[in-house]
Amino acid sequence: MKTMSAVYAKTNFGRFIEEAQREPVLVTKKNRPVGVFFSMQDIEDTIWSEKAKQADAEGYLSKEESTELLNNMLNARD
Repeated sequence: MKTMSAVYAKTNFGRFIEEAQREPVLVTKKNRPVGVFFSMQDIEDTIWSEKAKQADAEGYLSKEESTELLNNMLNARD
């Protein structure tokens, strides 16, 4: 994880954002950690990972099972 001081991040905000696109950036003030900056892609990946874990824990249909279920539902209409 990259580390930047708050002063550096403020005065080089464009670079700060670019760095965060590559990896999370730990922001420090007076050599103490005060925050971490993540890219939106990192956040979205985390959200989708959590959703996948939840679906796995709750049980879910495989691609084949989903296709079969949908086909059965459509054929039941006929």
